[in-house]
Amino acid sequence: MTKINKTTQRSKDPTAIKIGKRIAQARKMAGFSTAREFRQQLGDWPQNRLSWLEAGYSMPHPDDVQLMARVTGASPCWIMFGLGPIRSAERDLQAVRHQNLVYLQRQWNQHPDELLSALELSAEQFAQHLENPFKRVSDRLARRLEKATGRAARWLDEQHIESDGLCASFPDDLRELMTIYSEMDRSGRKLLIAMAATLAAHRPP
Repeated sequence: MTKINKTTQRSKDPTAIKIGKRIAQARKMAGFSTAREFRQQLGDWPQNRLSWLEAGYSMPHPDDVQLMARVTGASPCWIMFGLGPIRSAERDLQAVRHQNLVYLQRQWNQHPDELLSALELSAEQFAQHLENPFKRVSDRLARRLEKATGRAARWLDEQHIESDGLCASFPDDLRELMTIYSEMDRSGRKLLIAMAATLAAHRPP
C-alpha cells in the first residue's frame, strides 16, 4: 500500500506563507541556521510545529509569535504583519533594504536591462541580491536604486506598507493604527493598548 504524505494533501494559506517566510527570516537573522536549533529554544513545542509554520501550512497563535519574537529579538508586529521595525529595539537596515529592493524590482515596468544599467549590476549580481536577504545592499546601490525608480533619497532605508502584500490588504485605518503602534517604544505601546481597552470598555451599547 502506498503511503500518503499528509503534508502534500493540505493546501497552504497565502497569509500563512508570508508569515512563515518572516518567521524563517527572523530565525536566520538570530543565528539559528536550522529550524531544529531554533525549536530547541522554544520550550515544549511539537516537533513539526515550527516547520509547518515556516512552510505556511498553519497560522501561528499570538502566544507563539510573542515567544518567537522574544527568542529572535524580532518585533512581533513585524513577524505577524510585516510592518514596522524588524528588530524590537531598532530597524535592521539590510533586511528593510532587501524587502524594498524586491518590491521595486517587481514594480519595474520597463525593460530589465535599463534597471541593471542604472544599478551597474549584471543580471547574475542582481539575482543574488533578490534571492539572498543577507547579501549586503550597499549605500551606493541603495541610492542608485532610488534614483532609477524615482524614489526619494533614503526611501530604501524605511519600511513601507506597500512593500508587504499582507499589510496592503488591510483597511486604511487599521494600517494607520499598526504604523503608529510599530513606531512606539514599549511604554508607548502599553499606553496605547490601555487607552484602547478603556475606550472599548466605555463604548455605548
